[in-house]
Amino acid sequence: MLTRIFTPESCAHCRLCCNFHRRTAWETPALEPEAVQRLRARNVPLTKHANGADTIALPFQTNDPEEVALCPLLDTTKGCTLPRGERPFECRIWPLRLMHDADGTLLIGCYESCPALTPPVQEKLHAFATGELLARLLDFARENPAAIRPLDPAYRVIWQEQTNQ
Repeated sequence: MLTRIFTPESCAHCRLCCNFHRRTAWETPALEPEAVQRLRARNVPLTKHANGADTIALPFQTNDPEEVALCPLLDTTKGCTLPRGERPFECRIWPLRLMHDADGTLLIGCYESCPALTPPVQEKLHAFATGELLARLLDFARENPAAIRPLDPAYRVIWQEQTNQ
């Protein structure tokens, strides 16, 4: 989805989005129903977030909150083993994130510590997210409310839903 913004090479060498500490395992992608079906057909182990959303089970070995587990769909030499169109929506939009503030206002954030996010790439991504991609992000948020995360200060808000107050 963001292949016009990021080169496969820029993502392939980092994989920051596919590594999870046990303490941040809640950040694994919330899976839309179609992704759940596709992953079950591939026998990918799934689990539930605390909010009830289906997600990919991570292969943690201990209870150490600092232990890191890679997404089981990650091939460390080639990247994600799923075809682009079959990847979970949240994976396809990284480093963007659908969030809400304390009042429930929908936000789009950008994780600007992503190593592939150079200033020119950042500018293109923000324009794409708040322009051509916006309707698709809003549709996904409406259809998959479990994928909307609480506001996280690690993400810069680049779009905010207008409220009638």
